[in-house]
Amino acid sequence: MTRTDGIHQLLVVNHGGREAVEFFALNDSEGSWQLEWKGCALPPEDPFINDVAGLSDGGFLVTHMWNKSQPFEAVVDQILAGVKTGWVWAWDPEAGFSKLAGSEEQMPNGIVVSKDNRSVFVNIYIGNKTIKLDRLSGELLGEFAVQQPDNITLDDHGQLWIASHKHNPIEQNCNNVEFGPCLLPFDIVRADPETMEAEVILSHNGTPMGYSTVALRVGDEIFMGSAHGDRVVSIDYFE
Repeated sequence: MTRTDGIHQLLVVNHGGREAVEFFALNDSEGSWQLEWKGCALPPEDPFINDVAGLSDGGFLVTHMWNKSQPFEAVVDQILAGVKTGWVWAWDPEAGFSKLAGSEEQMPNGIVVSKDNRSVFVNIYIGNKTIKLDRLSGELLGEFAVQQPDNITLDDHGQLWIASHKHNPIEQNCNNVEFGPCLLPFDIVRADPETMEAEVILSHNGTPMGYSTVALRVGDEIFMGSAHGDRVVSIDYFE
């Protein structure tokens, strides 16, 4: 994203040993684009963070799914009991971290902000829905149902794109897949951020890739990455 100060910023969630949001600046040096590491921010408490959305003022929002030190069996017990296991952390360059009002839910996953930074769209993985919040007040502005929504993107046409998992998240996983793609079924869902009306654009089960974690529209193509696997796939898309 390009911030209001003109810096091209890339934010990356780091799961390696520490849960952190890494800052990179994209610089054009003599006609060659290069990434320069600018530091990182570590959320407080016991975070298992997932997805990050940059804000135009240099801040960001990052989803906290559950407390990382908990055994997964304990997390499953909480989920089955209806406990809201996570929330969204908001980070400000001056004030640091604070919880985003209205964001406590069952396993918040993907997140994206509107172009004007006023609205926040959060995928609630176990809650099987995508919600729209006012970024400042936390007011719920809308929601729609979608099974196990993973990551979410906003394209240049103003449409939301969501990767939806179609398996049982407690009983099915890809732990035994050592090589090649995991072939769990998925949908790709497109939604209007104003009306919050959604429709399935693609349903897939089988090769060449499953378990899509994200869908990104670029021009007349939709690119999809996997939550577990060794490939990225694309399809043609024409409106």
